[in-house]
Amino acid sequence: MDRRKFIKNTASIISLPLLLGGQSINVFAKETSPGGINGNGKVLVLIQLDGGNDGLNTLIPLDQYGNLVKARPEVILPEKKIIKLTDLQGIHPSMAEVQELYAQEKAMFIQNVGYPNPNLSHFRSKEIVLSASDSETVLPSGWFGRYLETLHPTYPEDYPNSSSPHPIAISIGSRTSPTCQGEVPNFSVVVPNTNTSYESQSGGTIFPDTPYGYELQYITQVMESTEKYLGTIRDASDKALNLSTLYPEQGDNKLADKLKIVARLIAGGLDTPIYVVNLGGFDTHANQVVAGETETGKHAALLKYVSEAVYAFQDDLKQLDIEERVISLAYSEFGRRIKSNKSDGTDHGESYPMMLFGCAINPIVYGNNPLIPNEVEGKDNVPYDIDFRRVYSSILHYWFELKSQDIENILFNDFELIPILKSNVYSDTYFENFELKILPISPNPITSSANIFFSSPGGKVTISLMAYSGQIIRVFLDKEVPEGSQSIIISNSGISKGYYLLVLQNFEKTATQKVVFI
Repeated sequence: MDRRKFIKNTASIISLPLLLGGQSINVFAKETSPGGINGNGKVLVLIQLDGGNDGLNTLIPLDQYGNLVKARPEVILPEKKIIKLTDLQGIHPSMAEVQELYAQEKAMFIQNVGYPNPNLSHFRSKEIVLSASDSETVLPSGWFGRYLETLHPTYPEDYPNSSSPHPIAISIGSRTSPTCQGEVPNFSVVVPNTNTSYESQSGGTIFPDTPYGYELQYITQVMESTEKYLGTIRDASDKALNLSTLYPEQGDNKLADKLKIVARLIAGGLDTPIYVVNLGGFDTHANQVVAGETETGKHAALLKYVSEAVYAFQDDLKQLDIEERVISLAYSEFGRRIKSNKSDGTDHGESYPMMLFGCAINPIVYGNNPLIPNEVEGKDNVPYDIDFRRVYSSILHYWFELKSQDIENILFNDFELIPILKSNVYSDTYFENFELKILPISPNPITSSANIFFSSPGGKVTISLMAYSGQIIRVFLDKEVPEGSQSIIISNSGISKGYYLLVLQNFEKTATQKVVFI
């Protein structure tokens, strides 16, 4: 029997200790597992903020501040200490480094991220976010694991090999990432530090021709691959040095320590497409702030860790001359409720802001500010506006250059894309056969001007700005164009603030993009 099929079809396997070459291991079914190698040389770093980050104290809707004061008096930040990001949004005073990244056009915020019928259990919501399932479906695989399985369908058999000598995925910490769980194997190698070593000591083991033997042989294969990968990781670590002087002292910031390892391994030549790191402590039911000094406390310290770590990491990537290959996504399993509690904290809530970092990232705040009612009940939440799977879909499409059908096979649905990258990062590879298509606009919202990238099969093309009422506000382009990709610059001069549709038309075909002028 094929070992992969055997494990896949096994409903349950009794967990028991085994001794393999004198080392204790555990056998477990896939269902109970913690829930070229690289398609285009690009790297995604996932930063998991465990516990449920308080989005309303991370990215503050300044136009809703008065109602926030009434809803969360125990934790509300002093208005004068909020760092202004835009006219409409501010960030926590502990995040000065993130504000600097935003000014450098290396940070993006996506507001009100969540999913329908949210589950506010840590365990279940993490399952949903890491697997990219809906709230009613349990998936045994992770969203990125399913992508990796398309690249490496036979893993871990005969891995590493000459065409895939490097780890498929790396988790910095103490456990594998459910995000990288495939149909059968987990693709991530666990790296607590760059000195990690391991010896499988499995040589000469005879495996019985039984279900138990199939399982044991499969696990042995994984252990042998891990041993080889850790050697490759140590070699990469030895080839590079961190260049940034902005990292905190070793041990002072656990997230910075992990990202420091990531930068070193990428610079050392690993072709690994995904790294997963995490920072815990965001379950701030109590003592989220210091009473009377709400800009300090547990949440302030956590956001400072994130801000310092990401800032140093970006500086390191730049100095190592690898920043164009790397983007990072910071996310949580859910947010916190609008109303604060009497323990100077906040309880489990629904939506929250995601943060993206990197020199390729579109430097905007995407999405509308949440509306905070004048009167807030204890269980009221910020409703989600943007499905988290739209972010995953956009990363797979724009960063890893997957086609829409491939993404649908991975995420099981067709999700509307978000303009996560600067327009000048896009390449003609996104325009297939020069069909009529318009790329997400950058920047959006538009404060002065924006680049519009589009393609057409040739002929007369018009690009118009349309109000939601159907009225044509302005025609930006109306002429014959050759087949291929094109670009124009549009200005907001004379256009009232508001929401519009940008309409691209070529003969009887049209394509549209939502656009905001501010």
